[in-house]
Amino acid sequence: MKSILFLLLFGVSAALSAQTLTLTEQQLNRQLSTQLGREYPVNLGDWLKAGVRLADLQVALGRQEADKARVSGRGVVTMEQGGVRRDWDISGDFSARPRFDSEEGALYLDEFELLGYQLNNSDSSPQAGFVMPLLLQSLADYLSRYPVYRLDEQDPLQRQLKESVLGISISPGQLTLQGLE
Repeated sequence: MKSILFLLLFGVSAALSAQTLTLTEQQLNRQLSTQLGREYPVNLGDWLKAGVRLADLQVALGRQEADKARVSGRGVVTMEQGGVRRDWDISGDFSARPRFDSEEGALYLDEFELLGYQLNNSDSSPQAGFVMPLLLQSLADYLSRYPVYRLDEQDPLQRQLKESVLGISISPGQLTLQGLE
């Protein structure tokens, strides 16, 4: 009986000392908006130079898959091959898995999977359909190196949580970082 009471009290005290930080889609989208207008170089070898300039980028949490984010965006792809330059307006959808890096105190999106894309230009060449999945996957790899949210060192809760994140849970519209005090 004493051991059951001890475990119950220990469990309650552990639950009370747990820290959580809930981030909404709006907070993540605000952070992602700082990436808009930037040119992302895409390396596809010596024969092809390309870049993507993001015009729109949005994340939806836990709506399609419980443990993933859906990333939708629009951008302009510039490709140069053999002195010929082409610009394509493109929209794309990815699914990605959130990951927290405690050393940097930052939330990243990893394991990007291309769900689909659409060329918005009516004059797109057949070559666009061939290289677009490669360009979009290269862009996803590039984006996985940039955080979608960085904990604020000025905020006491976020500063403490930085070193103690034990897990991430996702529910529709929000992501919760769970830590221990």
